Amino acid sequence: MIFHNRRLEPDYVLCVRGEVVVKLVFSRLVNLIFFFMLVHSGIPRDAAAFSIAQPKESSVHPSNQKISVVLTTGEVTGITKVRFYWYGEQEDMLKEFVEEKLATVATSPPFGVDLQPPKAAIGTYRLLAVAEQEGLQSEDEEWAIFDEVLLQIQPQTSLEDIEFQTDKPLKFGRAGAVRVYDQLDFLGKIIDLPVVGRFADGTVRSIRSASTGTTYHVDDESVITVSDNGQLQLIGNGATTLTVSNRGVERALDVLVEVDSAPNEPPLADSGSEQIVYSGDPVTLNGLQSSDPEGGSLQYHWSQIRGSKIALLDPYSPKARFLAPFVVQPRLFRFKLRVTDVHGADSLPAFVDILVEP
Repeated sequence: MIFHNRRLEPDYVLCVRGEVVVKLVFSRLVNLIFFFMLVHSGIPRDAAAFSIAQPKESSVHPSNQKISVVLTTGEVTGITKVRFYWYGEQEDMLKEFVEEKLATVATSPPFGVDLQPPKAAIGTYRLLAVAEQEGLQSEDEEWAIFDEVLLQIQPQTSLEDIEFQTDKPLKFGRAGAVRVYDQLDFLGKIIDLPVVGRFADGTVRSIRSASTGTTYHVDDESVITVSDNGQLQLIGNGATTLTVSNRGVERALDVLVEVDSAPNEPPLADSGSEQIVYSGDPVTLNGLQSSDPEGGSLQYHWSQIRGSKIALLDPYSPKARFLAPFVVQPRLFRFKLRVTDVHGADSLPAFVDILVEP
């Protein structure tokens, strides 16, 4: 399939022999189909593109073995180096921690490498390859020549124990503080449950997310609920037990909630609609449709979780902005939004995809 690098022309109507014929704008249809493929099936591999040929999207790899990475540079010439990064599936690409995520730098064509997954990796990880072209870009320029694949990393060792990196039992409000009604604990509050696994190879790995194989069960969901990815929400006062299971191992955590019974529903994040834009375009991420059930004001936090790192302006405002980087083929960027209400309750994350075309 060939994607033409031009802006979409407006629809128009042709009159032919007295008949009105609606002319379809095929480029728009193709772009929408391509966007669907990017979002739902991973980035298609194009022989003319800079891409990761191996490993394949969603392939499974042992955590204790190196992964052979094969790159295809396609029609992209003048590449001088390629940087490889490891990120968790929904991990924020914070600029101050970029070097910590750097796996290696390849400087010799064809830039293939053997990469060791992070020692504590388990579940879905993102392998990102970012190229530099001679005389075209540097660390701070807005060119984006990259590809990425989502991989499944699985330790080849047994899970010995599950632990909660918190006080036991887990207490909220008066049950866990000397002060009356700890101001940080209230109905509707959402926290990321700190769950780790101790494996036979001596490594402690976070197993909170569903992609690691962890499941949750709550005895009384009128007290708390837990999402598939381990976000715990306070629903009402009382005591209950949370059970976590992974690889045949189960551990239980008693939870006690004694907070101000004034109702407070967590806010709802709305990150807006997917967009197709072009290199150099100004892009606005719109979170204004986010809401608080009580009608209160919100605080916003935008972050990037797919694509090569770009400069995101106003990430703590309802509308974050950036200039679409120059790309050599269509590339997907994904952003995450969380909002916080006046009581400090966080929303579950919302996501939006931006497809950048040359």
